[in-house]
Amino acid sequence: MSAAPDNSPKSQPFWMNDPEQNGLFEDWASEEAIIGEVLRTDPRFGSIIDPRSAQDLPYTHELAAIKRFTERHRADPSFRQAVQENPQAAVEKYGIDINAQDMACFWDEETAAKLQQDPAWTPPLSVLRHRLFAKEKLLHRGQLRLEGCRPTDPNHRDWRDRQMKRGLAELGMPSYQGIIHAPFAIELSEGCSVGCWFCGVSADKKKGDFLYTPENAELWNNVLAVLRNKIGPAASGGFCYWATDPLDNPDYEEFCLDFAKHCGVFPQTTTAQAHKHVERVRRLLRLSNEHGCTINRFSILTLRAFNQIMDEFSAEELLHCEIVAQNFETETFQSSAGRAMNSKGMAKKKERLGVAQEVEIAPGTIACISGYLINMVKKQIRLITPCAASERWPDGYWILDEATFTDGASFEKEIERMSQTHMRSGLNVDSPARVHPSLGLELTDDGFSVRGRDTTTTFNNSRPIGVALQAGNETLGELALRLEDHERIPAYETMATLGEVFNKGLLDEEPPSTQAK
Repeated sequence: MSAAPDNSPKSQPFWMNDPEQNGLFEDWASEEAIIGEVLRTDPRFGSIIDPRSAQDLPYTHELAAIKRFTERHRADPSFRQAVQENPQAAVEKYGIDINAQDMACFWDEETAAKLQQDPAWTPPLSVLRHRLFAKEKLLHRGQLRLEGCRPTDPNHRDWRDRQMKRGLAELGMPSYQGIIHAPFAIELSEGCSVGCWFCGVSADKKKGDFLYTPENAELWNNVLAVLRNKIGPAASGGFCYWATDPLDNPDYEEFCLDFAKHCGVFPQTTTAQAHKHVERVRRLLRLSNEHGCTINRFSILTLRAFNQIMDEFSAEELLHCEIVAQNFETETFQSSAGRAMNSKGMAKKKERLGVAQEVEIAPGTIACISGYLINMVKKQIRLITPCAASERWPDGYWILDEATFTDGASFEKEIERMSQTHMRSGLNVDSPARVHPSLGLELTDDGFSVRGRDTTTTFNNSRPIGVALQAGNETLGELALRLEDHERIPAYETMATLGEVFNKGLLDEEPPSTQAK
């Protein structure tokens, strides 16, 4: 009998080995090796992720055209229909310089299935190149999450690692893969002028900007110096917006150049106003590319704005800029957080897509920070981390602490205080002995299992601990002493097991209701 073919991810062609699909969310070393091998051994491919080196590749025009095809296919229902009827005429109408038949894996279900499932089928070279670029971007995001955004401060590092594991259990795999848990975000305005109905962080109306005056520039550089010193190289993973639009601040680029000097790269930009400030954005993209930023994003709120951006910017100009289609005609839902939760806009989108109104969109988050949220207008610091949106945390993140600052010294003092107070690396005997309420705990014959949205973690030889965690009416210290007194289980053994539960992000660390909201 012949052996069955080895269709494990590592044996599949690189275009099939997709970590977003096969769950290799921690096997980024393997993924990096696969991509590196392709780039070293096959002269048909080159690395695209760095905009500076990508300029020298001979096929960037073709790659940019494929990217533009996928963007219009996602955003524009009339284009989707036209592609089904006459693919080549559709791409020619919009000036997309590709062979439409080569793009069949994007619009033909049978061809798409072959791309995902048939190792013997080789897609057209243009599709392979696009697939490799997509995988480079996924790899880059995974590396940011697991290494690039990991602070050198041990308290922050261990706390962030734990919040990532909690996020995987609480929010599920897709959210885990999409959240990099950056160490900080800085708002250069107070509020936002755009007012998206689906804003996942409920941005207020714009009230003011932090302008690049000599006094403000001094404070800004002091803040950046403190962050770089405290966080280390991972400070490069921070960015300069949150419940704001970067282009609201007329001096945004000046602040970003200082950011690049302190943190090593120009920060990533996401804006919903690219169509309003075309020449400014064109200069911003060039500046960003020149200073090492790999990916920027345009949020698209209307099909009209999408068409304007497609007309104003060439495909090559937007090769390293993600087009995030949020317009009403797309077939995806916004995250159920912030203003989007239970909104009329969400109901209208369900109606358009033919989704029953009683179908619930699971609470989610667009928050991607496990660290400091800083507003330069209000001179405010908050310590935050993502969570599923809820009545208490409608914007999808916990607020563990908040404070104000006046200068670099007071900023550093508050950062240090928050780190020491909230970013614990080990157990606190006075903490509640229970798993987070979003998780399920089930007793086994000799232990217990904690069930998350996409994960189950089992602890053997520890059933009494599972019973106590299920009851949830003791502190960790009380539990350990009771089991030692009444069950003759040494306290150090109980604390060791509880430490495992803690390190996996499963114990309840949600801020008590008396803390800042």
